[in-house]
Amino acid sequence: MFFYILWNYLIGYVIIRVEGLSLEKFINLTITKGIHLWGIQRHNYTTLTARISIRGFRQLHAISHKIRCRIRIVEKRGLPFILFRYRRRKMLAIGILACLLILYGLSLFIWTVEVQGTETVEPSKILSDMESMGVRPGVLKSSVDTLLIENQLMIHIRKLSWASLEIRGSKAILRVKESVLPPVMEERDTPSNLIAAKDGIIQNIIALDGQAVVEKGQTVKQGQLLVSGIIDHPATIGVRYVHSMGQIMARTWYEEEVELSFKEPFRQRTGQTAEIKYIGWNKFKIPYKKDEVPFGKYDLELQEDGFFTREIYHEVEEIQWSKNLQAAKKKLEEMADQKVRKVVPVGAKIIDKRLKYDIIEGKKAIAVIYLECLEDIAMQQIIEIQ
Repeated sequence: MFFYILWNYLIGYVIIRVEGLSLEKFINLTITKGIHLWGIQRHNYTTLTARISIRGFRQLHAISHKIRCRIRIVEKRGLPFILFRYRRRKMLAIGILACLLILYGLSLFIWTVEVQGTETVEPSKILSDMESMGVRPGVLKSSVDTLLIENQLMIHIRKLSWASLEIRGSKAILRVKESVLPPVMEERDTPSNLIAAKDGIIQNIIALDGQAVVEKGQTVKQGQLLVSGIIDHPATIGVRYVHSMGQIMARTWYEEEVELSFKEPFRQRTGQTAEIKYIGWNKFKIPYKKDEVPFGKYDLELQEDGFFTREIYHEVEEIQWSKNLQAAKKKLEEMADQKVRKVVPVGAKIIDKRLKYDIIEGKKAIAVIYLECLEDIAMQQIIEIQ
C-alpha cells in the first residue's frame, strides 16, 4: 500500500470529474483498455470522480468521444506538478525529493511497538523482553524473525499460551493470550455447610453431598443454612460430618440508581465528516488528501498505520438533554446497565429487567433499574468441630 501510494505520488496523477449518462460503460471501457482508475466516487446518476495517472488520462479522449461524456480535471497531484510549479526554485525541488527519499528510508524500520491482549502480565515486561530479542524502535524490519520472537516469548513468559507478532507498516503489533490457570481445588475432607450468599427464593436444589434443609419455593435470607454437612444416623453410625456440595438455584433481585444532570449538553454526531490523510512520521508529514473542515464543532478521530495517518473530523451539535428526552433515557439506560453489571455475578441469568425514569424539576433525570436473576446462591461454610 505504501509503495503504491508513493509510486503514484512520484509519477503524478489527476482527479477527474466525469459527467454523462453512461458511467458504467465508461468504467467498463477503461478496464477493457487497461486504464487504471482508483478512488472512484459516484455522486449521482450522471456524475462521478476518480483518480487516474497522467498517462491514463491521455488515453481517455477516445473513450469520452465514443460514449459522449464530459471529462475535466478537478485537481492535479504528485511530484511532477510540484516540480513544475517550482521549476525555477531548484533547491526546493531537491529538498522535496530528498524528503521523499528519507521517508522511504524511514519506512524500512520499526518505529512503534505495541502489545495487545494482556490481562495480568505487564506490557512493560513483554516490551522489555522483546527489546532484548531485538524488537525495538529503530530496528530494520527485515532483521526481525517473527516466528522466532513468538516462540522465545512463550518460553520466557510462562503465563503466555499464544503470541502472534505482526509488522504492519512501521509498527510491530504483538497479540497475546494468557494461560487460563486451573481452578483452585476444594479440600473435600474439610466438613462444611452450604449457606445462602444472598436473599432469594429457592427454585431448584441439587444436593450432591450433605442434607438439604430448604425446599423449592422457600424464601431464604443471607447466611441461612441450605445444605447441612452434619448428618445424624442415630440408629446406626451416629453423627457424620461431610463436605457439602451442590447447586442451589434461586431468584434474586438487584436495584441500582443512576443520575444524569441537565446542566451540561451532550454532543451528537450529525453524520457529516471530513478527512485529512498524511504520509510521513511525527512532524515530517505530507498531506496527500485534504478536505476542507467547515465544522465549528467536531470530534476528531485519529487513525495511525505506520507512516500513514488519517484524521477524521465528525461534525457534532450540542443538544440539551432536557430537549431530547429519548436520548437522555438511552444514556441513562447505558449508565444503569454499566453499574448493575458490576454487581451481578458472572453466570447469573437475567430473567426480568425493568427501568423507571423520573425528571426532577427539569434539572436532572434519574433512572432506577430493577433486575430479577436466576443464580446459584450456595456458599461454603466451614464446620468447626470441637
